Amino acid sequence: MKWIPISVVILTFIFIAIALGPSLTPFDAYNSYWDGYSTAASICLKPVYALPSNLSGITSIFITPETNLSRSLISSLLNYVVSGGRLVVIDGNVEASNQLLSELGVGSRFTNLMIRDPILNVINEEFPLAFVVSNPLISMNQGVLALDNATVIDIGDPNAVVIAETSRFSIAGNLTGSFPVIVAISIGRGYVILISSPGMLMNSLINEANNEAFLRELCSNGSAVYFEGALIENPQGIAKAWLLTAYAYASTYPVNYLLILAPVILMIVVLLIKR
Repeated sequence: MKWIPISVVILTFIFIAIALGPSLTPFDAYNSYWDGYSTAASICLKPVYALPSNLSGITSIFITPETNLSRSLISSLLNYVVSGGRLVVIDGNVEASNQLLSELGVGSRFTNLMIRDPILNVINEEFPLAFVVSNPLISMNQGVLALDNATVIDIGDPNAVVIAETSRFSIAGNLTGSFPVIVAISIGRGYVILISSPGMLMNSLINEANNEAFLRELCSNGSAVYFEGALIENPQGIAKAWLLTAYAYASTYPVNYLLILAPVILMIVVLLIKR
């Protein structure tokens, strides 16, 4: 049965290798390819798989819902916003994103109306430009944003504030612009911010126009986190989540001290047994 410990070591090594390997998941903070968010993470987004129990020190939470979230998580997010936090919802999947908005009590919705702009764009008309308009939420009241896969936001809240909109030349279905693509809704003392273009924060576009500066504004120059647990589940993501959760647990007091003392305790036990 000597092969059992060796098998465990090999399987553990494979598990860690998969978890730490390059991610291919779109919008993943660990994805360094064109459709990843690794550059955004290096700017101001700290990726987490579980929200801290105390959210008071976090200025903004970014989330790209691709799966339905648990009631307990949504309740934590709602309490965070009501208490003065800023929740940035990026439309990764229209059904999952709108389900979250509904649970939060937000009346506005993401739509499937894709926006193109034959006049004001970057690369081609599928990459329309958006313009930051005067608003009370962020200090950037002027700026140009490069978008990809942007859709129209259907505003259904009387207190909604448009932060960015496309040009009057933009087209969505049979309609012509301007169209809201970034909208903020106040809830309690905080805000829920809707972004209809997940592409604007991707590695391929984050350095275009004023995208990076706008991201820094949303992070509010403070402690912002990106909740990885909302992305579509895949084996690598699950492995990484388990590994990072285990590391976080092992880094807390008094577990970290016990792990340091573990080899010493093990050596003492072995010596006592030999005696």
